[in-house]
Amino acid sequence: MFDLEGKVALVTGATSGIGRAAAQAFASAGANVVFSARNERVGNNLCQELTNFGVKSVYNICDVSVEKDAEALVETGVQSFGKINFAFNNAGIFASESNFHEHATDQWDKVLANNLTSVYFFMKYEIKAMLSRPKKEPAVIVNNASIVAHRGSSASGIAYTAAKHGILGLTRQAALAYVDDNIRCNSVSPGPTLTNATRSVLEGPPDQVKSFLSSVNPMSEAVDADDIAATVLFLCSSKANMINGHDIPIDGGQLSKL
Repeated sequence: MFDLEGKVALVTGATSGIGRAAAQAFASAGANVVFSARNERVGNNLCQELTNFGVKSVYNICDVSVEKDAEALVETGVQSFGKINFAFNNAGIFASESNFHEHATDQWDKVLANNLTSVYFFMKYEIKAMLSRPKKEPAVIVNNASIVAHRGSSASGIAYTAAKHGILGLTRQAALAYVDDNIRCNSVSPGPTLTNATRSVLEGPPDQVKSFLSSVNPMSEAVDADDIAATVLFLCSSKANMINGHDIPIDGGQLSKL
């Protein structure tokens, strides 16, 4: 659908779920892929998988909440391929959180570090790398937000919701700051998506799953990670040249319903 041959895409949290689908989509479109992994086993497995698309890939073992790790992953991409054209800042955590009056500060710090500060770190070094490319080369950052970036939710925690709201702010500010450098920044906001992190909620007796999804999603279906990946690729393509500073909900109409 999209031709990204010769381009370079960086994906965080690429070894499972939405990130894995995005890495595969970039590779299938011809882009070389730089990604973060939690350990060598999953990193090597994904590298091998991506070679089946006829592209090259490299990875770092990375804690996305550590600034030096973010800087190192971007540098690995630049050293390996000479540039970074696209970045999908996807990695994050979803954890059970206490209510406001019982919420521990270290719980807040951990969720913000992995879901918001990490995106700030990666954007900082991705943009620095993109500024050194020839301006005729495309440069696009897509951040993974969430439906809870637009509202509160009983299924979310206060730190997670705050972090996802923050991603929209980072995205919009960067879109304005670097428009003259031909760097576009957008985000996507998935609804409930079937990943390892959500299987306990979205897999079970069919009636139970249907009831849950019907309560939040007019289409009564979980979002498919491949649909999110396809949207990310579209935003990185020349077909989306006039889309900048926006968030794209991928939610089956959830925001319209609530």
